[in-house]
Amino acid sequence: MDEVTLHIWGMEFNVVALLVAVAVLGGIAGYFISRLRPRKDSSHQPSNPSEDYTAFLEGIHYILANDRDQAIEAFTRAVQINSETIETYVALGNLFRAKGEIDRAIRIRQSILIRQKVDPTTKLQALFDLAMDYKQGGFLQRAAFTFEEVIRRAPKRLDAYVELEALYEATREWQRAYELQREISKLSNTNNQHVLAHLRTEQAKTEMNSGNLDSAKGYLKKALSLDSRCVDAHLHLGEVYWLKNRKKKALSIWRELVRSNSQWAHLVLTRLEEKDGKPADEGRIVNFLENVDGENLDASARLALARCFMQRDLKEKSLAALRLALEMEPDLGEARKMLGDILLEDGDGEDAINEYRELLSHLGPSRKRYRCQKCGWETDKILWKCPACHNWDTVQPRKTSGD
Repeated sequence: MDEVTLHIWGMEFNVVALLVAVAVLGGIAGYFISRLRPRKDSSHQPSNPSEDYTAFLEGIHYILANDRDQAIEAFTRAVQINSETIETYVALGNLFRAKGEIDRAIRIRQSILIRQKVDPTTKLQALFDLAMDYKQGGFLQRAAFTFEEVIRRAPKRLDAYVELEALYEATREWQRAYELQREISKLSNTNNQHVLAHLRTEQAKTEMNSGNLDSAKGYLKKALSLDSRCVDAHLHLGEVYWLKNRKKKALSIWRELVRSNSQWAHLVLTRLEEKDGKPADEGRIVNFLENVDGENLDASARLALARCFMQRDLKEKSLAALRLALEMEPDLGEARKMLGDILLEDGDGEDAINEYRELLSHLGPSRKRYRCQKCGWETDKILWKCPACHNWDTVQPRKTSGD
């Protein structure tokens, strides 16, 4: 990765080094303040103050130079000179975590927690830091248990709630994540109904996977009561009704989703591609497809619609959908290939060859189907929470090949 630099007051700084410095300078500042504060017990004064000051200054220099190894060596020398400065240990722990030496970071936090003369605020921070160490080390259950203890001791500590909620999402413990998200909303005074709706939807998916359709339906309705625009909840509520053999109701839910939010129509139509309706349902499904055909669909939805029509031997409708898709997005290789295959199957070899030529002329680097509107992260798979910036509902379909 290329190094990024900032120019401040004519000086050049490495951004990575600055970020590490921020993580430890708080502890260092606390150290200097504590050294300036008069002490009642003179026996706590270090034997040679100039040496530990020098070690601290060296540590700061190495952090700004992005030399973590030398910084660790300098701070270690400082605590050997004066082992009473807890802030030094905090700084060392943060450096070890930044360097990926999680075991050493954990041992430092634990040593702080067992000390008798450490004030409650410092111990609480050490407990939080220990949870962060566990998390970075992949010890998720230990991390969750430790964050829970932080919250028990400090019920209004927002950063602990945020970290813990993310952990429970990662371990798919949706009910606890939901409870924590509600607390986050209260503490931060923000409206996160859309997040709560997604968490209820995830609970519903778990129930669906276990075959508990009625329970899943209950969670999905709760999700939509929290946020009526939750696309994922609409999709899965339709799925639940389909699995309960209530096809008319399922199609009605999906039809309303397409009508109100056509940019997500491809998710509905892709779902229908995978479903085999009973003969009695086919008329209803074809009617659904013909109604959807009249909506303002994007190229991806037109391609999925073409496949649905082909599954039902509605070749002319399929060809029309493909041609519309290619008018909107000439680089849509899947549509052009499908069109060529249909024409070749019909014996129209010349038109098929022309389509294949067009396909070759439009070949180039493939673009991702979705992009996060917040951070620009791209993917081919719909994700309701961006894994890069961790925002919900920011990953959206790309509308054209040039956007």
